[in-house]
Amino acid sequence: MQRDQRSLVGTALLLTGSHEQAIRLVLRSFHTVALSWPPPVWENPTTHAQIALYRRFLQRPSAAGATALVRLPARQRLLVVACLHDGRTRAEMAAVLGVPEETVRTEIAEAVETLTKGDEKRLVARMATAAGEASVPDLSALCVRTLKRRRVRGVLLTVAAALVPVALIVAFTVLQRGEVLNSALGGRGGVEAIEGHEPVRAIATPTPAPSPTGSPADTGASPGTTPSKAASPKAAPPGTTASPAPWRAPRTSSVIRYAVPARCPGEGTPARDGDVVCAGWTLRLAPGASANAAPGDCEGGSCESTVSVPDAAQRLAHGDGKRPRLDPAISRDGRRIAYLSAAERRYVAHDLGSGVKRYLSPVLVPADTEKGTLVRVSPDGRHFTVVLGERRLRTDFTTGALTSVPATRELPADRATPWLSERYGTWAGSPNGRYAAAVGGGKAVHRDARGPLGLHVIDTAARRVLRRLPLPEAGRPAEGAVVSWLNGREVVVRMSAADGDEPLGLFRVNAVTGRAHRLAGLPADAALVLGAATAL
Repeated sequence: MQRDQRSLVGTALLLTGSHEQAIRLVLRSFHTVALSWPPPVWENPTTHAQIALYRRFLQRPSAAGATALVRLPARQRLLVVACLHDGRTRAEMAAVLGVPEETVRTEIAEAVETLTKGDEKRLVARMATAAGEASVPDLSALCVRTLKRRRVRGVLLTVAAALVPVALIVAFTVLQRGEVLNSALGGRGGVEAIEGHEPVRAIATPTPAPSPTGSPADTGASPGTTPSKAASPKAAPPGTTASPAPWRAPRTSSVIRYAVPARCPGEGTPARDGDVVCAGWTLRLAPGASANAAPGDCEGGSCESTVSVPDAAQRLAHGDGKRPRLDPAISRDGRRIAYLSAAERRYVAHDLGSGVKRYLSPVLVPADTEKGTLVRVSPDGRHFTVVLGERRLRTDFTTGALTSVPATRELPADRATPWLSERYGTWAGSPNGRYAAAVGGGKAVHRDARGPLGLHVIDTAARRVLRRLPLPEAGRPAEGAVVSWLNGREVVVRMSAADGDEPLGLFRVNAVTGRAHRLAGLPADAALVLGAATAL
């Protein structure tokens, strides 16, 4: 508070035009920050206080002064002060206000034209001078005193809320006992029997004695059922599902070979944007010593097992009806997995060997998923990166440290995502982010006027195709789609018949030589996320 109070009061003075209202606005923003203290590691307290001040101002805008700035509309005034005086970017303010970035730019340009005939530097200097003239008392003692009062008030309200139901239970018990006592003494407060009618009584249903023959009629069960089934609770109504609990990873030496999505039930009532509408993945585990062995080493697959992760989200609701699948991230050694938790509404990561769990993001809000979200893992399995719209959060699993990745440190594949999605639709980035792979020119793998179609290996920084490799011969017209990179040199491609959905198999294609081999032991008819499959 002592560090930021001068700058915040200056900002509030520009917004309101009054010292008194400015100090009141700053105190309210400090209260907002303090009530959620300590801040998460990914949040800057100064930024939190500024955004809290902006939102408080928009809730109850005021203009007490006579300057030209306070004559602007409230939102336009806020955008000018936040972007030109406080240094907030247009994109940040668009996210805070929930409006397009182009709207923010247009309103700032109109305000600058109104105030200084388009001279932005002159307006910035005038605002800096006006903010520097702010008279700022020490607000820390006043704010702490106010917070203490609010804390005492909150404790009293909590105690009162806890005592009310206790008092109601005690009163009900006393009344019941008094009623019974009056009846026993023959007082008027008892319930008297009406002549000719027996008072109504609640009689517990007697438990039938077990029959020596054990027939269904003696136990009260219907024919064809056992006594235990007859006594079991009723099943949940059709169409209703229980919310999955946070998944607890089993401590095991086994590793994850691959993951496939579970079947989603039919959609019910429309969900809000950002809600998880489908969750559940199934992991195929193999013993750690055999993780790099071919599937044939397991007789009948007995050395492998499956584990269900009902908490892993598959799809999120969106206003346009599109619900892209959310894939988990599995380390190349198959020992760690990360996904969006449907129960906790945040990204989590698990280590199967140690049972350690890490949180990779704060609890998500609809704005975080509006432009898509995903999680990636580094080739060594140590660092996890979560993409939330424009933000990228990187977590070191070993230490638990979480940092924000600036735009200058984004992988080339991240910067080329819009271009790749528009040109190819389905594509996959290499582990180092320098390259991408996609089926080029379309899906059908046959000769046409443009020649044979095949696998494109793209330089994501230069946005050009480095190699055009032929796809595996399927013996008939087929469609191909890139599943993922198996390692730094090989790509997994799924082939299916062009005239239907019949799967033709999975192939590993060397992105340098173009040599292709069929992958055995993997489901070719389902979405797939590979883990410890480097020796397949």
